[in-house]
Amino acid sequence: MANLFIAVMYCDGELLDKVKEKLIEMYGEIKKQSKAYDFDKFTSYYEKEMGKNIKKIFFVFNKEINKNNISEIKVKTTETEKEYSVDGNRKINIDPGFIDKEGLFLASFKQKSFKEKLSEKVYLHKVLEFRDNCAITFFHTFPDYRTEKAKGFFI
Repeated sequence: MANLFIAVMYCDGELLDKVKEKLIEMYGEIKKQSKAYDFDKFTSYYEKEMGKNIKKIFFVFNKEINKNNISEIKVKTTETEKEYSVDGNRKINIDPGFIDKEGLFLASFKQKSFKEKLSEKVYLHKVLEFRDNCAITFFHTFPDYRTEKAKGFFI
């Protein structure tokens, strides 16, 4: 089994607090939480939609899941994103996945050759692999997950 993992990008700390409470209602207690970091230095991809000064934080939940659960969780967290959207633009970005002894995996709606198809619309992206107490990256690992801080958090 694996623990539910959720990465959240946001600009508004109050909105993060609301969404965090909602995620706790939906998925239970948070086991481990990272410090928020400046996400803007990694990409400007989300700036047009979400604005500037985007922060990102990681939550690992006590909730145990397997990869068959993640499709449903991805759909529910996307509904939560839409609930807080303004004029069709997300104000919060919620990326669910799971973490186990083998690695860190994220759910995605984007199909790529290196992702495993889980359902009609959801794919599984292995972002990090854990081996010998180290986090191994791939060519497709997102830049912020490549940092020593991020890898240290997950190990």
